[in-house]
Amino acid sequence: MGNTLIRNVVLVGVCAAMSVGCASSDVKHAGVGAVGGAVVGAVAGGSAVTGAVVGAVAGAVIGRLMVDGKEREVYSDGNGGRYWVDENGNRRAVR
Repeated sequence: MGNTLIRNVVLVGVCAAMSVGCASSDVKHAGVGAVGGAVVGAVAGGSAVTGAVVGAVAGAVIGRLMVDGKEREVYSDGNGGRYWVDENGNRRAVR
């Protein structure tokens, strides 16, 4: 096997493993996105720093919109607070 094939297989594996861990907080999502973006940027021959920045922003945005793989709808309580409703009908505060 050539180095390029091995590198691509490792890259896909790392990206898949990182995407599985995206489900708890915005900071975690941004961190996972930053690491993934840096890896992709470095392996693809671009800038790891630029990849990390783009990945962090994308991870935070995607993490904000998703919870356990499901899109969440955000509501306002009329007092300036925001919340979303989980599958059991419980209100969860937006952090």
